[in-house]
Amino acid sequence: MCIFVGRNLAGAIISAAFLFAPAPTLAQSLPTTENGFYMMRTNADDLSEYRSVDSMCIGENHDDLMAFKNTGDGTLDYFDLREGEQIAPTKLKLSEPDAGVSQIRYRLIEPESDETVAELHFINPGALGDPAQISMVTLSSVHVPRYNFTNLDCLMGKDILYAGIDQNYRLTVMADAEGNLFFMLSSIIEPGVAMNLTGGFWSSGKRGEIIFTFIEGSAVTSIKAAPHQRIEYPAWRTANPDGRQYSASPKGFFVADMAKLGNKSNRLPYGLVLHFERLEICSHLAGETSGNRDRDKQVADSWQKVGCDEAKMQHSAYVEQFAGNEAVSEILTTHGADFLDHGHGQR
Repeated sequence: MCIFVGRNLAGAIISAAFLFAPAPTLAQSLPTTENGFYMMRTNADDLSEYRSVDSMCIGENHDDLMAFKNTGDGTLDYFDLREGEQIAPTKLKLSEPDAGVSQIRYRLIEPESDETVAELHFINPGALGDPAQISMVTLSSVHVPRYNFTNLDCLMGKDILYAGIDQNYRLTVMADAEGNLFFMLSSIIEPGVAMNLTGGFWSSGKRGEIIFTFIEGSAVTSIKAAPHQRIEYPAWRTANPDGRQYSASPKGFFVADMAKLGNKSNRLPYGLVLHFERLEICSHLAGETSGNRDRDKQVADSWQKVGCDEAKMQHSAYVEQFAGNEAVSEILTTHGADFLDHGHGQR
């Protein structure tokens, strides 16, 4: 005997119709990353104001920088930095993705003429490894048909933790399989001019800052990046007992989410990174007694403002804490010796 369980036949038909209805189509967007962030300068002449973007082509073998921000309606804002100008976005249509084996391509289309302005080539993140461990958007090249350009290769890799470009240099911070950090800088205007450093450290500040620190002898090279509209640091700087060397502020940069991807074995306390900065300033101020009353008062005020007396008290604790770390100990010894016996509290 067949037993029929009563139900609402009309409801079943409606449910079936819903089940087989086509899913709503979402507006196209370029791939983004949840493992880091991109920032681009808002003005060619303003070295500190930045905006966030969703992806970026930092030239691997050229000095171009192109940035893209999804708008959620099948279009995107395209940014191109030109010297002496505000960065005004160009709104372009985004084509359907053209997927291939381990890759995907998009066309950026001028809305009025329907002309293809650029073709973007992405690598499928799965082809590089675990997508959850890949920091950057995997944009590998840009082709610009209207200018007959060959492909403009973009800095992109599964091990890149920082990538930036300014008017003179291109630089990256990368990690090997064990999490060791490497710094690579190359000149855009002087081929062959480069600096490579190994054995780096990373830190994170209370406002989301990421700082990479590389120590070589008595020199400290640091890179700071932040998800803020204002950036306090240049792209990179090197300080040693003879002085400091700065780059320009980056036109644009990417930095990984080190809370997700960083190796704890080479993480430095943020307080120690700030202490390195104080050592630079206080060592300089320690030798600034001039005999000029007004100038000496300025130096004493700066000494107090920076917190050099506090740094003197903290210094011995850091020396003891990092006694087993040869690189850090050398910097604390080299940079600390200049100001420990000085003070500017009396005026």
